[in-house]
Amino acid sequence: MPTDVLTGALTWLAPALLPLVAALLLLSPLQRMRPLLPLAALPALVLALFAPPGAVDLPWLFLGARFGLDDTSRIFLLFTAALWLAGGLHAAGYFHDDPRRRAFWLFWLAAMAGNFGLVLALDAASFYVFFALMSFASYGLVVHTRTPEALQAGRVYLALVVVGELALFAAIALAWQAAGSLRLDAIGAALAGSPQRDAVTALTLLGFGIKVGALPLHVWLPLAHPVAPTPASAVLSGAMIKAGLLGWLRLLPLGTVAAPAWGEVLIALGLTAAFAAALVGATQRQAKAALAYSSISQMGFVTVAVGIALAVPAAAPAAIAAATLYAFHHAFAKAALFLGVSLAGAATPRSRALWMLGVALPALALAGAPLTSGYAAKAALKAALPADFVGLTAALTLAAAGTTLVMLRVVWLLRQDAKGGAHAAHAPNGAMWAGWGLLVLLSLLGWPAVGRIADLGPTTADAWFGATWPLLLGAALAALAAAWRRRAAGGREFTVPPGDLLVPLLALARGRPTPAPAAETHAHAGHGPETGVQAVVPSWPALGRAEAALSAQGGLALAAIAAALAVLLIALVG
Repeated sequence: MPTDVLTGALTWLAPALLPLVAALLLLSPLQRMRPLLPLAALPALVLALFAPPGAVDLPWLFLGARFGLDDTSRIFLLFTAALWLAGGLHAAGYFHDDPRRRAFWLFWLAAMAGNFGLVLALDAASFYVFFALMSFASYGLVVHTRTPEALQAGRVYLALVVVGELALFAAIALAWQAAGSLRLDAIGAALAGSPQRDAVTALTLLGFGIKVGALPLHVWLPLAHPVAPTPASAVLSGAMIKAGLLGWLRLLPLGTVAAPAWGEVLIALGLTAAFAAALVGATQRQAKAALAYSSISQMGFVTVAVGIALAVPAAAPAAIAAATLYAFHHAFAKAALFLGVSLAGAATPRSRALWMLGVALPALALAGAPLTSGYAAKAALKAALPADFVGLTAALTLAAAGTTLVMLRVVWLLRQDAKGGAHAAHAPNGAMWAGWGLLVLLSLLGWPAVGRIADLGPTTADAWFGATWPLLLGAALAALAAAWRRRAAGGREFTVPPGDLLVPLLALARGRPTPAPAAETHAHAGHGPETGVQAVVPSWPALGRAEAALSAQGGLALAAIAAALAVLLIALVG
């Protein structure tokens, strides 16, 4: 093998291979070196920061592999590596006394390797192999606690992963037939004039849409996050769902041909997710379930961007850049909030105040408050919209009110956890604080790595008003909801069960009503229980299945919300 090829192979494959090599530290003779496991993400971070763009071809690997770094993958690798590093530091403290920590680290390292490998892959076969490694290894993270709820969430996740992998395999096979090559830069151009274009587009949207959490493929997220350990939730929501977005950007024929029908479908689904998932998240009783719905809502924004790129090829470069910047912003803010869940047991008043401040700042960024990365990312997304998409711009602005609503719900739930001592069984230690603090700092200060500081704030009075009124509206809605809850104290609180659309399907598949448990308790690796009430009480025997599935009419409310949103979207977009 030529020296330059060998050097290139080691350069571009080392970030993906090192986590697999680091798994050897899990062997008993090397257990003293296990504190080094979080550093397995460091080479990928160094590569993203300092390596010049480049690529290497490895014709002997898979079906002819190509690995490298371009402008898009550099941003993805930057936030992905930083998340795995911070999450690993947090996990080192989170699992220091967990009897299953060795199994956790094995799945963690395998998922990390897959995540890094797919970001660096520039051919479809390599992307598929590393995407599959990441997806299947993540199953072990979801079911780590082995509780019945975790195993059920794992079954749902695994079923959707298998469906997604089959769809992607078929999409890649058809794309290979159309392009005569597996290189990702050749596939998009070849699909423009191929009769296989619609089939590849549909299969790609399905396969990667499951990972993105796009409607209606989102149902695994609100089931998996409440039962997964918080470090796993941080990388699942912060990094791994972005792998689905990268897959869309790599395999779809963006900017090469107009596909208005597919684009309009994505725009409609993205807007529906942005509004409906935020509203459903605001009804949740667990912070991690609310954060899961917030991720679904936020990924609705990038789904809209991909829809724009499909519908209007001229807008594709700006839309792709906006989606990439939005992914960067969302990754750090959402992962910081997930890690913040396990710090609710902060003992001293000073540490509790620091924790609440560190929770509030990423929440403001997700809501798009001025002077945050969220404002800059949403401004980039709106700037990417074609001039005649005025209604869509208004809808995206209004969606910030829903984000504010669910963020306030998350903050309230975390305060309740702290007051109730939900995590008192495991007081936060130094490693947990370090990992979380790193993500909070990156959420606050990381934007200059990919954008301009000047973009963080409005420049005119009208822009300031446009950025603040959705936040004020969301706060007003939260105040009304809180007043309603206080008035209904002692009664049954309105909630949509996690899994929403999946709940009635599972009830119908069982052919009988779902049992009506009292408050369920979910253990989290020694970090204390999280209590979530998911009672299902049928009121009419003839409608027992429906009542069991809808859980206090939550499903009916969701359907009503969906209908109202459909009317709103038709009015705005049409």
